[in-house]
Amino acid sequence: MKKKVIAIVLAAIIAAAGIFVWKSGIISGGATGSDDSAEVYVMSLSDIMGTNSGYSTNVFMGVVEGQESTGITKSSDRELDQLFVSEGDTVTVGTPLFSYKTDSLVAENTQYGFEIEGYNLSIADYNNDITKTQAELDKIKGNTDEDKTKKEELTNQINSLNTDIAIAQNNIEMVNAKIEANNNKIANSTVTSTVDGTITKIADDTNPYTTDGSFITILASKEMRVKGQINEQNVWAINVDEPVTLRSRVDSSQTWKGTITKIDTESKQENNDSSYYGGGSSDSNSTKYPFYITLEDSEGLMMGQHLYIELGQTDAPEMDFTDGTYLYDYYIAYDEDGNPFVWADNKGHLTKVSIELGDYYEEQMVYSVSGIDNDTLIAFPMEDYSEGMKTVSEYEGE
Repeated sequence: MKKKVIAIVLAAIIAAAGIFVWKSGIISGGATGSDDSAEVYVMSLSDIMGTNSGYSTNVFMGVVEGQESTGITKSSDRELDQLFVSEGDTVTVGTPLFSYKTDSLVAENTQYGFEIEGYNLSIADYNNDITKTQAELDKIKGNTDEDKTKKEELTNQINSLNTDIAIAQNNIEMVNAKIEANNNKIANSTVTSTVDGTITKIADDTNPYTTDGSFITILASKEMRVKGQINEQNVWAINVDEPVTLRSRVDSSQTWKGTITKIDTESKQENNDSSYYGGGSSDSNSTKYPFYITLEDSEGLMMGQHLYIELGQTDAPEMDFTDGTYLYDYYIAYDEDGNPFVWADNKGHLTKVSIELGDYYEEQMVYSVSGIDNDTLIAFPMEDYSEGMKTVSEYEGE
């Protein structure tokens, strides 16, 4: 529908220009309305159909990516052992990403074992001392002041030894907790992916960590979107909430529908290669902006797949006006018997040229035609034209 509107607007502009040129005679030097001096503007068929001009439906390149990125962090107090993935790798949930070194943890656990052994020896000594002290306490039978003092001293010794045992036992529990924590680190020394997706970044000294401290960034593939790029000259041509058609670059009959949901003019990229994303009219030296498309259905798409992005939604393939002779239907006139013809240039004068109509492409409002070729100079038809009127075109004087 959008192409029809563009075509109708273009036709109106051409018609207005034709009326102005013919009625005013300004091109011929100021003649005013005489058939002898009026001139009709003509254009080549190739220019009318856009094959030699910049007028064409905007088509951009896009790539399928995940909706969200997942960051995998790396512990700052642990040393990296092995890295199992590279940027661009596809991963699934459970895919090993990297591992930590465990030598220091094993050494720590060995030392912790010695500490526990020492605490157990101390507890054994404390218990022996308690047994001896208790035996001394049991031997005191009298109730003299001296006996009472001795009993109090021995009782305090036993209580202190029990406190020492409790402290040693608590220390053993603390060391066991450290051993358990180390064992958990050793058992989980290999970090795996938590999502399905594609590795887009691995941080190192030359590739800085992200703001959230992520070591590895994974572009999740559960929900897909399409990312395109548009340059500063034609960023006005697209709008948020505008429907688009995504077309396979391999099979033009395979399409998906989507909607532009974001035009990121804050994330400009300078001097990007337009062969990857940009539209056909992009200047490789201009600033480019990413835009994003939410898909109605992503069935059959793959992460990283490249697509054509066509404005509007249609299942009809784009017309290729270079593989034959085509003409917009509003350039065709009909005689009294209903036979089609075009107003064409013949050595500087207007003449009727009969044509034969072939297939009609309703979406593009275009006929396949014969009887003329792409170099034929054609005028937009008007009721007051007559054969023999003078013609003028932008090619004169070249």
